[in-house]
Amino acid sequence: MSSEIYAVLKPVHHLLAQVTSAFVARQIAREVSRQIDSGTCAERLQHRLTTWLNGTMSDEIRDPGRWLLGVALPRWGCGYADCESGMIWRTRTACELCAEIVQDKAARERARRAAEGLCLQHGTLPGPSGHCIDCALEAAAARPTDVPAQRVVEGPERGACSECGVVIFMTGHALNDSLCKPCREELHPDTASAPRAVAAVPAPAQPRTGTPVPVEPVEESGPRTCQGQEGDAPCTREALPLRRFCRRHVVQGIAGVVA
Repeated sequence: MSSEIYAVLKPVHHLLAQVTSAFVARQIAREVSRQIDSGTCAERLQHRLTTWLNGTMSDEIRDPGRWLLGVALPRWGCGYADCESGMIWRTRTACELCAEIVQDKAARERARRAAEGLCLQHGTLPGPSGHCIDCALEAAAARPTDVPAQRVVEGPERGACSECGVVIFMTGHALNDSLCKPCREELHPDTASAPRAVAAVPAPAQPRTGTPVPVEPVEESGPRTCQGQEGDAPCTREALPLRRFCRRHVVQGIAGVVA
């Protein structure tokens, strides 16, 4: 294959590399040479190859050699030599002869459908209403439908905590700081309530004397550190009473379970 012919086939070099038959490769080179000798310029051939390549899925080209010889390289159009798939190559305008051929073909097809009692547009049998199923579907798709109004949620306005992201009601202090109660108590300890003592549970009656032994309320131990993680580092916040995590990690855990 000469360098000139190889340059003309530049848009399909990747397909040409997949042609394993030397005979098919020679046939491709001869076809390109024949069209160039007959007056087809290299730019027109490259445009034709590019157009067909862009309009064809790669998985549809199972045999690159046969596709090049039977689809991409031949000129498609009417008998006018300057027609290139319905377009005049020199003027880049639509070919009038091809348009007339298409109109005549469509008219003959409509006449055939009318003679057979078929739908003129789709070529299918009409139903009892006089319209085919395709016409009925198109009419139904074009018919406007009533869009239901969006349901308005009753109650206070809802928002998201600016610290942990949990959904909260925008009432009270949340209107000013956009924080949930645990985050507000964590960020503003002065507003937090004092730690509560664990309620004392009366001990069961002793089997011998029958008198209960009073149990002193168990006060909470000193502040403990949260066992959660902040990224790769451990959390340094104070854990909640009787819990191993801080308020933020507890809220995030609850939000994850609900989601």
